[in-house]
Amino acid sequence: MFHQLNRITGRLVTATHLQSPLFPVAPVALQRVEPPQIQYTSSHLSTVTEASACAAPGKRRLIPGTNIPFPPVSEEIKKKQEQFLKENDVPVFLKGGPMDNVLYRLTLVLCVLGLVGVADLIYSHAVPKK
Repeated sequence: MFHQLNRITGRLVTATHLQSPLFPVAPVALQRVEPPQIQYTSSHLSTVTEASACAAPGKRRLIPGTNIPFPPVSEEIKKKQEQFLKENDVPVFLKGGPMDNVLYRLTLVLCVLGLVGVADLIYSHAVPKK
């Protein structure tokens, strides 16, 4: 027997035959299924060999699981990589150039202004006006 809440009284009442749910009354037991076997990477499962994963600089690396080589990297990206990987004791968020410095300082100023605004709000709520 199914129950539902009455919309008018808010009490639990028995459901009529028109309001019965659309699923079987008796629950159906789940069937047991064996879990799939774990397959570890081996030479017959993957087209990528160990030698190509650690390819020499002259060889092209393959996309894992395929025989398709990675696309070539553009010169612009290579220059950016060299710029950001250079050891010059500059934080990575400032290695992009002068615009990174401007954005960093603008962020700091906005954070300080936000903290001042929060402190002002707390002070105005804590101290009553005379």
